Amino acid sequence: MTVALQDVSADGERAVELGPGRDDLVTPFGVYTLLIDLARDTRRWLGTDRLLAFYTAKGKAGRGFQTGVPKQSLQLWGATTGLERDPVTDGEQGAEQPGPRPLVIDARRLRLTWLEIHQRPVAQTEHTLANEYLARNRGNIAEYQQLVADVLQQQVDGARAHRPIPVLTDEDVTRAAVDPQAVAAAHGLTVARLQDLVAGRLDTVLAGCTDNIASPHTEPGRPCTASFLLCLSCPCARATPAHLPVQVLVRDALLARQQQMTPLSWARRFGQAVTQLTDLLEPFGPTAVDDARKAATAADHDLVDRFLSTGLDLK
Repeated sequence: MTVALQDVSADGERAVELGPGRDDLVTPFGVYTLLIDLARDTRRWLGTDRLLAFYTAKGKAGRGFQTGVPKQSLQLWGATTGLERDPVTDGEQGAEQPGPRPLVIDARRLRLTWLEIHQRPVAQTEHTLANEYLARNRGNIAEYQQLVADVLQQQVDGARAHRPIPVLTDEDVTRAAVDPQAVAAAHGLTVARLQDLVAGRLDTVLAGCTDNIASPHTEPGRPCTASFLLCLSCPCARATPAHLPVQVLVRDALLARQQQMTPLSWARRFGQAVTQLTDLLEPFGPTAVDDARKAATAADHDLVDRFLSTGLDLK
C-alpha cells in the first residue's frame, strides 16, 4: 500500500518539520516509520513482514507474539476519545434511549470512514470499493449522489469553457492536396505543418500536435509533457478524420470504466475528457461514429490500451 508515502515530497523529506528527537505523529509517513521501528524485533521473532505485531501474555491465541492489533486496544483507545455517535432518529434501534451516546471505535469503522472521505480504494479494486463498501452505507446516498452530480457538472462546465479542437473534414483533406494554402490559412497553420498533419507525422493519440514546444501545459520552449487527454483542450491540437477511430475507442473505454470505479472518482478523473470527446464526435453523427468503431484496426486498439494503461507516459 502506498498511502503512507503519499505525503513525502519529491526530495524524500517529510511533509512536516520536527524538532530533534521528536516522532512524527501527524502524517501517515511519520506513523508508518515509527511503527516500523516499534515492531522491528517482534516481526523478527515472528518471521513476518506484517507492519503491526505485538506480544501478549494472554488471549484467544495464547501467550506470545502475534501479528495485527489486539481488538481491545482499539476499543480502549476509542473509549478515551470522547467521540459521540450521531443522534438517534425515530425508527432506529435504541431510539428509546435519549441523550448522547458514545461512538464505538473499531477497525472496520476506521476503514470505512477513510474510504468514505477519500473515495479511493486501499487493498481492493475500485469496483469492490463501490459495490462492497460504499454501496452498503445508504445513510448518505442522496448527499453522495448530489456530490457526484455537482462534480460532474463542474467537469462539463470546465470542458465547455474551451472551444473544441479544430477538426479537418474529409473535404479539407482532399482540398489540401490541390490548394494547401487556403486550407492551412483556414486552420491557422503553415503549409508545411498542414502537410505533416495530414500525413500523420504530428500524431499524438487523439489528435495531431502542431507545435510541441508551445504547449500551455509546459514552460514555453520546452517539449510538452502533458497527458494526451489534455490535447482535447489544447490550442496546438488539430484533428483529422484519421483520428476518429481512436477517439471513439478512447471514449468507449472511459465510459466502460464507470463500472469499475466509484462514481465520484470517475467524474473527477474522466468527466471532462468524456464531455470533450462527446462534443468532438457529435458533428460526425452516430452512423459515422459506429463506422469508425468497426473500422478500428488492431493497432488502434493496442494504442488505446497502452495509452489508458499509462504505457505511453513519460517516466
